[in-house]
Amino acid sequence: MARAAVALVPLALTSLLGGCRESAPEQRWLELTQARPQDRLGVYLNERLVLHFSEALEPESVHGGSVRVLASDGAAARGRLSVEGQRIEFQPAPVLAADLADGGFRPATRYTVELAGFPRADGLRSQSGLPLASSLRWSFETVAVTEPRSGFVFEDSSPTSGSPVILRSTLIRPLQPILLTCLEPIDPSTLRSEDFELVPETASPAQGRTRGDMIPLVVRLVRNDERQPYKEDAALIELTPRDRLLAPGTYGLAVKRNVRLRDFGGHPLWVLNSSYREVLKLRVEPATGEDDGSLARYVESFLDARTLSTQAVPGSDGAARWSGNGRVEVLFPAAAGRGTDGDMQLSAGAFEGRELHAATLSVGPANRVSLQAPGAIVLRSQGRIAVAGELCEDRPQPTWDSPTLDAVLQAQRARLGGRAPTVSEVLTALLEAQVHAVVLVSGADLVITGSIELASPLVLIAGGRIRLASERQLSVPRLVFLDAGTRQLGFTDASGAPLLARADEQGWVVDPPAANPLVRPLKLALYSSSIPPEGGAVRWRSTPTVNLRAGAGAARVLYVGEHAPSVGARVPDVVVDDPAALVDCPTVRLLVELEVFPGPVWDPPFVDDVTLEYEPLGPKRDR
Repeated sequence: MARAAVALVPLALTSLLGGCRESAPEQRWLELTQARPQDRLGVYLNERLVLHFSEALEPESVHGGSVRVLASDGAAARGRLSVEGQRIEFQPAPVLAADLADGGFRPATRYTVELAGFPRADGLRSQSGLPLASSLRWSFETVAVTEPRSGFVFEDSSPTSGSPVILRSTLIRPLQPILLTCLEPIDPSTLRSEDFELVPETASPAQGRTRGDMIPLVVRLVRNDERQPYKEDAALIELTPRDRLLAPGTYGLAVKRNVRLRDFGGHPLWVLNSSYREVLKLRVEPATGEDDGSLARYVESFLDARTLSTQAVPGSDGAARWSGNGRVEVLFPAAAGRGTDGDMQLSAGAFEGRELHAATLSVGPANRVSLQAPGAIVLRSQGRIAVAGELCEDRPQPTWDSPTLDAVLQAQRARLGGRAPTVSEVLTALLEAQVHAVVLVSGADLVITGSIELASPLVLIAGGRIRLASERQLSVPRLVFLDAGTRQLGFTDASGAPLLARADEQGWVVDPPAANPLVRPLKLALYSSSIPPEGGAVRWRSTPTVNLRAGAGAARVLYVGEHAPSVGARVPDVVVDDPAALVDCPTVRLLVELEVFPGPVWDPPFVDDVTLEYEPLGPKRDR
């Protein structure tokens, strides 16, 4: 105690003397006091990250650079970052897709939380200006999703029971979707299109019928927010008739008794009318509004392949088919294989195999691949084939009595009695006869920016386009090819300009697969030429009419606005989902995208026609 009293004396004297010698101020920092969830393994897909700090935070210091949530592959988790007092919250983006992989958190994924602190100038700080002492980071892993489910994957705010799903749109127009809402979020994996159907009411006394044929519906979850007090809904479901427009009249919404709809806690959800008393009925009223006589109409029915642009669509595996039959569709040869060899990049040196079943296939720009197996060599790929290096052969040449390509094809035509052979039949015959030939089969585009030099005949088959930079890249004695346009459309270069090529008219038929062979999604797309073909538009009317069928995949039409020439630098084209959003774009191009997913059935999507309305620059002209 005596030592303590002595030690206090100088401080007392200093104070009495008016602070002639100031002591150094105590260093203080902003500190993280708590982080939730505390259990870092099995974090739910909708679980919030909550961070508590020692002092109230300066809101401007809380941003995407000071608080980051990154997946193991470096992708940022999507979600909403908010700050209130001493707390920061990260709410992951809601899950909408049936595979649960489109939300802010992906299943069975490791995430790292990074907080920026001193000495970073953009780090977290308190309202009083105290910085976070140092940068912090820690990791957590989201819950795995298994089928059948072995546990919860969502945090449920109503753990005791489920809420009703309400039919909100009892009166709609022909192009409007049917709307269902729910007070709480829905497990997207339990929302199935096949659980809902639309039944038109009809009066046919002669046939004794009061109900028409079932109309299948495409069901889509468009909002799936967390439950909030005083809000009418958290989830919003759109139901759209498949491949048709609804005629005016009365309809009943049929929901299967064993509907699989569940909330986040696995509780069953039932569908009711908004009055809670009436049956699930809705009425479709005729479209309102008089026809605007100043508008022109353009209908693209995909009957004239001359309005097709052969330009490649970035981000797609290859070109969709527009051959003049009235549809944009998928031309996937069954001969493209099973994809069991995965993504294959042929390395430099010898390739001794006779067959390959790749998901994608490539030859790197610095690689020279030598084919050495005798007989027919068939390299198949479900997706794109890209030859950027050299493809050649180093094998004994056939003897004079070996079967030739022409001899086998002629024998096959005779055996089929004049019927056109399928591509699969042709390849089977070449392999069985051990014809000395090389065959490349792609379910998408077949792109050759390198070179192919062979002493054997070359057969190129593509569900998309065959694209070369120059004809001189092929040095072969015989060439037969087939691609997505027509049987003899010809090659195109990287810009889409046509190239001449040697080929024989064989009349082969591309046969589709009997079952879905895909090991990963396949995306095919194409552009149209400029619309309208003459004149132009002052403005575009909203919501073009698109007739399509999604099948076991997805189909959509986007619009590429082509800006008018202006003073200064050229304004780049813009892609929108509604042409009414375009400004100063007298012409547009259609961008048609088709995607086929792996699954139990082969039912690819297609687009039938697109109708656009616009105010023309000159006199009104309909097409």
